[in-house]
Amino acid sequence: MRTTTASLTFLSFLHLSAGQQRHRHPHRHRTNKASVEKRDRITITDSTRTTPTEFPEVVVYVDQYNNPVRTATETVVYVPITAETPEAVAPKTSTVWITPAASKVAPGLPPLPTPPGPVWPTPPTPKHSSSLRPIPPVASHSTRPRPPVPSASSPPVSGGSNLHGITYSPYKGSGGCKTADDVDADFAVIAKDYGVIRLYGVDCDQVATAYAAAKKYGNKLFLGIFDVNSVEESVSTMAAGVKNDWSMVDTVSVGNELVNSGGATVSQSLGALSQARRALRAAGYQGPVVVVDTFVAMLAHPELCDQSDYCAVNVHPFFDPNTGPRQAGSFVTSTVSNIRSRLSNSSKRIVVTETGWPWQGNSNGAAVPGMDHQSVALSSIKNAYAHNASDLILFTAFNDMWKKPEVGTFMAEQYWGMGGRFSPSDR
Repeated sequence: MRTTTASLTFLSFLHLSAGQQRHRHPHRHRTNKASVEKRDRITITDSTRTTPTEFPEVVVYVDQYNNPVRTATETVVYVPITAETPEAVAPKTSTVWITPAASKVAPGLPPLPTPPGPVWPTPPTPKHSSSLRPIPPVASHSTRPRPPVPSASSPPVSGGSNLHGITYSPYKGSGGCKTADDVDADFAVIAKDYGVIRLYGVDCDQVATAYAAAKKYGNKLFLGIFDVNSVEESVSTMAAGVKNDWSMVDTVSVGNELVNSGGATVSQSLGALSQARRALRAAGYQGPVVVVDTFVAMLAHPELCDQSDYCAVNVHPFFDPNTGPRQAGSFVTSTVSNIRSRLSNSSKRIVVTETGWPWQGNSNGAAVPGMDHQSVALSSIKNAYAHNASDLILFTAFNDMWKKPEVGTFMAEQYWGMGGRFSPSDR
């Protein structure tokens, strides 16, 4: 049984949602409880089909804000754009112009479709609301040397590893913080397969515990300032966590998808970037400092890339309903090419700071989760970066069981771990 998303007002949707979904503590949205009349049939105009097709589906009704209202089993008729709705489906038929975002839990590996190329969604209008993790950053202070700030004519560089990077979370499935022993056990599993380990914040003493593990197992760290309202405190915590040994740090990011989510404006993100760069230089760090956001935000605001030391972008092919696992790599590379065409310096380095594929959850059109599907998608992405592995950071090392599943992210938010892997602390 498939699942389709439909609007209460049956507006035209090009995607289930504009932009890339965020990997974060989910918000609880208010649900519109208005009743929805059950229809005999729903007709969907589908550009990927050549002949009309009819079958029952579980339909997820959403309001004008894309919040789920209820589900119901309906008879859905998919018709190509050039075809007319058959006479047999005349009773109470409503036509919905969408690219279908079907949702089903895949029991096995069905034939993988060959969809058209990626469709670039319209950038969302930022909404000015906080979307930060509820775990506050822990400030720490230490005495640090203050070396001279390098010349702007010599931008910092990083990378050079022949291994891909991987994102990492310091939270247990229960929601608590992992101990130093837990982090060490995690690194023992993943360290040999990845070069850079990306963190997102400074809470849970994650910089200190990851630094110790990275130094032990031979990795570099990609550190993150998650709360852009606490830049100075975050830098202080980082310096203490790495014991002022900045040689272990590949990059420091400022925020994660804040423009895309409406958590910050472009000017706020760039202001935090400048503030972080000054604080980090004063603390002794001379490497790259970047803003990380989705490709949708970067396409709309290339200045986020232009003012970063390199362009750091999250690209998730799973959230494009026209992209199947086998097309994941080409989706990522074509997205990066599209971003490059909008930069003031087209030769600037671009690093994909998040990309991957879930192994469990609901389907998003041609984007079907599953163990085999994840393997196919990851192989496609890795092959696309076979000659520049250090420009790719995969999402994520282990399943994030501390997150809450949501319909908006296809109930897959917890299940992006490489090969379906759980952290030893969650077994």
